[in-house]
Amino acid sequence: MSENKRKYAYWMKPSMVEEITEMLDTANATSKSDFVCQAVQFYIGYLHQKKCIDYLSPILAQTIKSEIESVEKNVSEMLFKMAVEQAKLSNVVAATNEIDNHSLSALNNLCAEEVARNNGIITFEEAYEFQRS
Repeated sequence: MSENKRKYAYWMKPSMVEEITEMLDTANATSKSDFVCQAVQFYIGYLHQKKCIDYLSPILAQTIKSEIESVEKNVSEMLFKMAVEQAKLSNVVAATNEIDNHSLSALNNLCAEEVARNNGIITFEEAYEFQRS
């Protein structure tokens, strides 16, 4: 059921009206009147609740969940792309070098220790220096 709007006069500080004007796009409001109606609706909903946390908690939880899902998707995509590149690199290196099983096992242990020690942060320059020493 839609009721017709009526005009009311309320006192408001000019600085607050300026702030409303600046935030119209952020609030997705079509006018200052729409902005004020949205704000009053939100505040009435807040007051109807016994605690503000009961009102804001579901909104915050859903927002955080959405952000985490987005980040998780992006990280998963990047990890997949990196794994493909790593697989290509490993195949090229394996095809161009003759490495015996003992050397490969020793290299695996050495790399595992290095990754654990440096928390996975190894630069090409560090690997180059290690190989030359």
